[in-house]
Amino acid sequence: MPKPTIVFIPGIWEGPTVFTGVSNTVSSLGFQTQAVSLPSTGSRSPGNPSMKDDEAAIRAVVKKLVEEEEKEVLMVMHSAGGFLGSAAIEGLGRKEGRKGGVVKLVFLCAGIAEVGHFHAALPFMDLETGKEAGEMHCVRPRELLFNDLSPEDTEKWLSLLKPQPLSGWGATTDYAGWKEIPSVYLICENDQVLPEAYQAKMSAMVGSKVERCKSGHMVTLSMPDKVVDVIRDAAEEV
Repeated sequence: MPKPTIVFIPGIWEGPTVFTGVSNTVSSLGFQTQAVSLPSTGSRSPGNPSMKDDEAAIRAVVKKLVEEEEKEVLMVMHSAGGFLGSAAIEGLGRKEGRKGGVVKLVFLCAGIAEVGHFHAALPFMDLETGKEAGEMHCVRPRELLFNDLSPEDTEKWLSLLKPQPLSGWGATTDYAGWKEIPSVYLICENDQVLPEAYQAKMSAMVGSKVERCKSGHMVTLSMPDKVVDVIRDAAEEV
């Protein structure tokens, strides 16, 4: 039976390169992979892409795989990628009479949103440092994002972070794919952005199968082998 195509969805600030190590390993196991870039990441307000543009970019990639290439898709979503990816796939689940479809969702310490939720600024968002340039950054990224990486890796990944727009990005979630598609949630117990209790609450709301690890927020960098194991196990359950 063909293996599902793995589609990686990053969170804000980080870009798809955080998945490179995991993607290379997953590819070596015989999976096709594709990572999505969020149009808003690296942009500044005013006139910036919104989260709806991010959802549209995700949808375009998944729709092509599902409808044109008739692929089964397993989506791996980190942080804000959780609610962005879930919102982007309305009508793209596996259906009778269609070969392709999104068959599984994997959430990595991910943000989850119910339908109707409006996305406003959160405490870990720095609204002042880049204000004059129309940029929004992460508050204390060394401590919040990279708390379990080496000093050398921390400096490397700090240099690769990109801004998000200061304003005009947030909107309302209109669809939640996790209501229809089975999922796995990897709780990262040392996450300083999304606390363990939040992740546990979200995974319970979604009804996910729960996996756990001791990672901080950037689990694809600090514990890539664990992420690969979760993806491989999820694919085998399809």
